[in-house]
Amino acid sequence: MKLKTDFFDQKEIKLLRRIAGGDTYTIIYLKMLLRSLKNDGKLFYEAMGDNFAEEIALDINENPEDVSLTISYLESKGLLELIENDEYFLNKVPEMVGSESYSAERVRDYRAKKKLQSNTKALHGNSDVISCNEEIELELEIDIELEKEIDNKPSKKVLTERFENLWKEYPNKQGKAKAFTAYQKAIKDGVTDEEISKGIKAYKKELALKQTEQKFIAHGSTWFNQRRWEDEHESEPIRIEQDYSLPEEYQNTLDDLPEIDESQIIY
Repeated sequence: MKLKTDFFDQKEIKLLRRIAGGDTYTIIYLKMLLRSLKNDGKLFYEAMGDNFAEEIALDINENPEDVSLTISYLESKGLLELIENDEYFLNKVPEMVGSESYSAERVRDYRAKKKLQSNTKALHGNSDVISCNEEIELELEIDIELEKEIDNKPSKKVLTERFENLWKEYPNKQGKAKAFTAYQKAIKDGVTDEEISKGIKAYKKELALKQTEQKFIAHGSTWFNQRRWEDEHESEPIRIEQDYSLPEEYQNTLDDLPEIDESQIIY
């Protein structure tokens, strides 16, 4: 995460620091930003505490009341958004980590500045024109790389549709939002839908072989977060061969038994 040089000059941060205890609230905000990085700016309420603020306080080791006040302030200034009942989004994170839209914005600013500089230099002679052309070529290369990155990255709508197809296959549909977040990260890491689908089918086959009860099937959020498609699942029933022969000491006992006189048997 990269803090802008003017982070503490932002009006929202200035106002926050002027509140009594504002420096503490600012530190809490920064800790929340860091905690949300692994989920692209999202924080989740997992019912470990009585409420979201208490759970975050426990996670970042801060006073629950201070965290609650910080959250209220961030929500009032639009820095924290409630996406679902258990999902929050810190909307400054994409800008800080260099998301696709932010990268595009930086490239556009760079191109505009260089174009202005190039036009000014062109007035001073051919040597400056050559320099201008080189800069234009560099800008074109940046544009091409950016376009490749954008073209190769599926949109959220496409990812949502693909995830829904996988979600239909999974046998325990608990924690869908968290599962989707984990799915997006896996796709970003190079995992394919085919790999995940094969993993789900293998897991379902193992559940059937073991006749696992529904309550013992991993929640969807757990399965996706732990990348369980990478597990090795049992695909054949376990066969146990039993030895019904008597131990050697009992065999000797049988050999010592007297023979039975059939004439003495009363029928």
